[in-house]
Amino acid sequence: FSLILPATHIFLIGPVCIAQKANVLPKVTGYLGKDVTLSCKLIQGSTPTSVTQVQWAFQQREGTETKDTIIVFHHKFGMNISDSPLKERVNLDEYSLIIKNVEMRDKGSYTCSISTFPSGTFEGTTKLDVQGKNVKCFYIPSC
Repeated sequence: FSLILPATHIFLIGPVCIAQKANVLPKVTGYLGKDVTLSCKLIQGSTPTSVTQVQWAFQQREGTETKDTIIVFHHKFGMNISDSPLKERVNLDEYSLIIKNVEMRDKGSYTCSISTFPSGTFEGTTKLDVQGKNVKCFYIPSC
C-alpha cells in the first residue's frame, strides 16, 4: 500500500511588518587629517513617520556612561553644534555626521539618534578608529 500526496505550496498574503531602525556601520576607519563620514539612515517601517530631530553624541572611552552631544538638528529650530573639540569640524549630510580634519582624539563611539513622530527614537552606534595618514609603501628590489 502506498500513498502519494501532491506537492503543496503555502502562500501567506497580508501586510509585512518591517521594523524601523537607524542604520549605521558598526565600525569606520578615519585617517589623520582627512575627512570621514559616519553614515546614519532611517529605515522606514510600515508606519509612516516624520523625522523631528537628529542628534549625534560622542563617547570617547569605552565602558563609561558619559556621552557628549555633538550636534542636534531640529526640523523647526535648526542646527546646534555643541562646544567641544569637534565644534568647528562637524556638519550633517542629511542624518550622517561629517568630521573634517580627523584627529586622534576623535577616536571613540558615535551614536546617531533619529527622533520621529509618531514612532519614537531610533539609535545606532558607530565605532570610529583613527589611523595615521594612509601611506602606501612599495618594495622595489634592486637588481
